[in-house]
Amino acid sequence: MMMAARSGPVWLADSPATTGRLRLNPDALGVLAALSGPLRVVGIFGPRQCGKSYLLNSLSGSTDFTVSSDDCFKTPIIFMSCLPDPQDPETTLVLLDSEGFEGDMQALEGRSCSPVFTLCLLLSSVFLYNTWGPVKCETLDQLLHMTFLTNLVTLPTDEQAKETFLPEFVWCVRDVDLVMTFGNIQLVPADFLDSVLNDIQDQQSPSGFVCQIFHRSRMKLLDFCRPKANVEDLVSSSSSELNPCFIKQTETLRKLICRSKPKAFPDGHSTNGRELVTLMEQLVDCISNGSVMDLSNVTEQCEPVDNTTTVSLRDQSNTMNKVELSDHLNAPLEDDHSKKALLLERKNPMVETVTYLSHAERGSYIPALRPKDQEPAALEDELQVRSEPVVMQAPICLIENSTKNELVTNQQALNILSSIKQPVVVVSIVGMYRTGKSYLMNRLAGMRKGFSLGSTIQSETKGIWIWCVPHPEKKGHTLVLLDTEGLGDVEKGDQRNDHWIFALAVLLSSTLVYNSTGTINNDAVLKLEYVTELTKHIKVKSRHEAEDEASSEYLRFFPSFIWAVRDFTLDLEADGKPITADEYLENSLKLKSGYSKEVLSSNSARQCIRDYFPSRKCFVFDQPVQKEKLKIIDTLDDTELDANFVKQATEFCTHVFNNSQAKTIKGGITVTGRLLGNLAVTYVDSIRSGQVPCLENAVVALAQIENSSAVEKATSLYRQLLKERVVLHTETQEELSQAHEGCLKEALEHFMNHSFKDEDQRYQKILMEHIKEEYKMICQTNESFSQNFCTALLLQLEESMEPEEFYMRPGGYLDFKTDMEKFVQMYRSTPGKGIKAELALEEYLTGRNELGKVILRADKNLSEQQRQLEAEQARAEVERCKALAVAQQNAVMERRLKDQQEAQRENERQLREKLDRDYRSALQEHNRVLDQKLREQNALLREGFNKESEKLQAEINRLREMTRPQERSGGGGKLCVIS
Repeated sequence: MMMAARSGPVWLADSPATTGRLRLNPDALGVLAALSGPLRVVGIFGPRQCGKSYLLNSLSGSTDFTVSSDDCFKTPIIFMSCLPDPQDPETTLVLLDSEGFEGDMQALEGRSCSPVFTLCLLLSSVFLYNTWGPVKCETLDQLLHMTFLTNLVTLPTDEQAKETFLPEFVWCVRDVDLVMTFGNIQLVPADFLDSVLNDIQDQQSPSGFVCQIFHRSRMKLLDFCRPKANVEDLVSSSSSELNPCFIKQTETLRKLICRSKPKAFPDGHSTNGRELVTLMEQLVDCISNGSVMDLSNVTEQCEPVDNTTTVSLRDQSNTMNKVELSDHLNAPLEDDHSKKALLLERKNPMVETVTYLSHAERGSYIPALRPKDQEPAALEDELQVRSEPVVMQAPICLIENSTKNELVTNQQALNILSSIKQPVVVVSIVGMYRTGKSYLMNRLAGMRKGFSLGSTIQSETKGIWIWCVPHPEKKGHTLVLLDTEGLGDVEKGDQRNDHWIFALAVLLSSTLVYNSTGTINNDAVLKLEYVTELTKHIKVKSRHEAEDEASSEYLRFFPSFIWAVRDFTLDLEADGKPITADEYLENSLKLKSGYSKEVLSSNSARQCIRDYFPSRKCFVFDQPVQKEKLKIIDTLDDTELDANFVKQATEFCTHVFNNSQAKTIKGGITVTGRLLGNLAVTYVDSIRSGQVPCLENAVVALAQIENSSAVEKATSLYRQLLKERVVLHTETQEELSQAHEGCLKEALEHFMNHSFKDEDQRYQKILMEHIKEEYKMICQTNESFSQNFCTALLLQLEESMEPEEFYMRPGGYLDFKTDMEKFVQMYRSTPGKGIKAELALEEYLTGRNELGKVILRADKNLSEQQRQLEAEQARAEVERCKALAVAQQNAVMERRLKDQQEAQRENERQLREKLDRDYRSALQEHNRVLDQKLREQNALLREGFNKESEKLQAEINRLREMTRPQERSGGGGKLCVIS
């Protein structure tokens, strides 16, 4: 006798709404015709999205049928899967999954789906009507297809023949928990079904037809709870993640199916696949002819006339019209069936499945364990310390100077900056309008065109424009070029925004290029009045500070300074000797003697440049081309430019590339593109609100943004790493704890690298609380998965035991005791149970011990003394199991306590390292400021300004005092600990 190997699923039949015809798939018929043994055929029907496919998969211990997440099937269709019956090796289990039916059966379009429903019903030996709750007559009345059944077939008139041919009717009510008590009365699901059937008033209603067609003894109702709380990832969930109650309810249905009789015809003989194929073909012929199929003589109708034709149904397709065959097979696969049909190569999910076992298999049952990922998945880009450089094809406006003279940030530019995770070297250029600033910036970008060049006396650039390019020399850095609106444009009328543009260029850049033409004379210095006004437009601290203190603080924030002198025509000489451009600049910045208003004004500008920009550089440039070619300079090659200019421009670019540092803020914090964008928004918002941008407040605001983000990303990193490195449930707590330690370390490192100015470790404490909660939840989930797995395993192994009534006889207790010992041994020898193994067993044995007491009292072969001895041994065994469960749980709790202690030590270690790094960085910055003040003092002494030098000495003394050993709190507060 032939028994089919597992096959499918494949689409068996459908009924397009456009034709109303019933179409059969020859390939599926060939599979079915090859089944010569008895068949148990389980068909399922019901509204869409109520879990039909998932229930069939649960019954078969497979993932054959695709669980759809949307209503993708508009055409009614049946899918078929065949597998050996686990209860009877000589029988084949055929599963029929119906799709494409409306949830509201009143919404049927004609009767196109009734043939498919009728076919599913006639083929089945067990018919599952699957719906959501509640259990009431209205839900049963949704089965509108029952009223159309007699339009297609005539049922046998003999009640015995009809009962034999028609399937058992099982109403599966999903996601409900039936209340099984009514006062002191204990209810069963059959009581709910009786209540519904007794309420039926209209015998012509769908529920009335159900009562007429199916005998009450062959109707059942089963309730199913929700498989798990979150059903979104239900398909990929392992059995240990499911509600044990759902597993038990599914087992009840599986037992019902295993006890059911194979599919039989009205005369009582069990059918084979060949006869079912013939039945299907007869039904198709009747529907095509418009006639009603009489099922009274179905046995004679389904006798094959030629054995060769029925066995080789696959070959029948060769005799069909080729166009018709193509339409038959290909058309449905291209539309409705493409998502489920012919799913013969399915990727196995990494889940545990407690499959249904035959009696022969139970003795050697070992649950399959999920394989672990061999390699962790790559982390998300946003969690990487560095990212690929951003390349902009052209500059865009970062801060617009609107027609109303209001500054506005451009969100598109901010988005670009936000995507830059690398440190940024920010070079900005300022200067009078129409002095060639944009052309110089284009050369830094390595392009002829980019920033707009003007060819008239009108200023071309408005606001601040940005261009981000990969840094040509510093790997892992982005070069950010800022081209600013020309200063002193008479057409603007109101010059207030000139000061703000200049101030923003200073605040945002790490190198500031001041571009002017001609020479650096007294007039040129006086034109740099914007420097003397900086203190009016930039505030270092939110509180009031002394002038000398403010000067030192500016040095911590302000960029290096380059003066670019364009169209320079003089010889670089002093006192008849050649000098460098830098010496030329320093000579021009020397203070003048005297106390006249003009001298004081001139010296004020010079002193501000010296105080605020101690790191200074100067480049002079010849005129690049003749005046008439300036209009087309962006089209000219270097060979067409003045050779001296090309050399000077190259030296300028080389210096900027090699010497301009990454932008930092107070404390030596390196600025990324995202930080730069946040800085721009913070400063512009202050200006728009009428306030003076405060550097200290800006850093605090940035710290809040960045530290919050660091907490969020570090928490996500911990969660992601733990998910990659651990497959729940774990066999031991140690396995989970070791993974937790590694993930915690990396998450903390990420936070430390991306946070700054965390006063009192406020954000670090928040992070540790988040990780503590994440770990607590993962531990609870691990316990839950282990508990569910063990419960399912215990229910599975319980099948190896004889029924309870078997032991209710003389000598039954010793048999029960022997079987229980084998049961416990089999349970304990099964790997993969996890940390709730002993607790689950102890809870189970406590219940079984009560049964053992009943069996012991019923065993007449034992004397009273023997009963007492056996009872005492049973109690001792239960106590031993309790002790093992307590020991296992104590070991788990001790390891978790150790986890907390290790987390505290790791947190403190990384905090100390960060505080040391921050202290060294702050000390380096402080020494840089002190060194610059000392050099300025020496310069004043050389120039004969002793009074100014003495004044500066007080500031130097203050800076030196600050370098004395002090408590390195890095923001104060004690170390953050986790409890």
